[in-house]
Amino acid sequence: MENEYSSAEALAADPTFIEWVQHPTPANTAVWEQWLAQHPDQSATLHLARQLVTMWQLSPVAPPADAQATVWAAIQVQKNGPAYPVRHQRPAPARRRRVSTMAMVVGALLLLAGTVWYWQTRPVVEYASADEPRTLTLPDGSTIVLNTGASVRFPRHWSADEVRTVWLTGKAQFSVTHQSNNQRFIVQTPDQLRVEVLGTVFTVDEQARQTRVVLNSGRVRLHIASQSGPINMVPGELVDIPANSKQAIVRRRVEPAVYSAWTTQQFIFDNATLGEMADLLTQDLGYRIEFTDATVRNRRMTIHLPTRDPDILLAAIAEANDLTVSTVTTKHIRISPKP
Repeated sequence: MENEYSSAEALAADPTFIEWVQHPTPANTAVWEQWLAQHPDQSATLHLARQLVTMWQLSPVAPPADAQATVWAAIQVQKNGPAYPVRHQRPAPARRRRVSTMAMVVGALLLLAGTVWYWQTRPVVEYASADEPRTLTLPDGSTIVLNTGASVRFPRHWSADEVRTVWLTGKAQFSVTHQSNNQRFIVQTPDQLRVEVLGTVFTVDEQARQTRVVLNSGRVRLHIASQSGPINMVPGELVDIPANSKQAIVRRRVEPAVYSAWTTQQFIFDNATLGEMADLLTQDLGYRIEFTDATVRNRRMTIHLPTRDPDILLAAIAEANDLTVSTVTTKHIRISPKP
């Protein structure tokens, strides 16, 4: 581990970082949380590096059952020919020329078939830009709205008896179609959280320190590596799963529209506390909100902004609650009562 990394690629190449992303433990999670606390300016670099490492973990695809036999047969055909060119002045017999030609044809067909098979079975990897969310349609008709900077990986198609599995890094909202055969749908995150779905709308927000799941409608079941049993969520519930397994899992009732407003580039808060609004700015946009008076966090406010502009939101909070909002650094905000 270094004090500073020149790029996300450099961080993603660090063996200790790779070990943490692929095999998180309380010990290595604490190490990287401390590093991030000491280098808050590298938060975006760390998040992108996690995406890079995750994308390298592509699931191997098994070759067709008869691939080995087909290749072996081609090898046997080629073994019938000489290992090196033979210096004969007489032309080779017609039968040998036919075998050699056959071997070339078989080899070309195998190469073509292998290329087609590879492109048909390799997983799809999609990204959202840093500027705006992106909507994707999955092979089963389900839709995903990727938040800025998020990425997702999934197969090109699912068979009827196959679990529909999607690998997510970052934040996304899912609208999952229900299949007549009750085909399962799984969202897998780098921290070993599995969200099992039948047919529903929900949001998964995977971050370095925690993963948040908000259920809008339907049913989901969370499978957490550190927990002996699953968590069954109900609509209107939020669950925060810390990366550090020693920290407590938080479950609470919320208004799902507040946590889905990013899909339409809005801010929507209905009777929300200022603390909840600050937490959302921290979770979604990387802000650090400091309240000089802890009681201010409990004040409630309703506001709908058609644009997702943090400066406008903070100005509205200050005006409606007679507060002073000051900027310590670019994303470090201090909120205090007016004297």
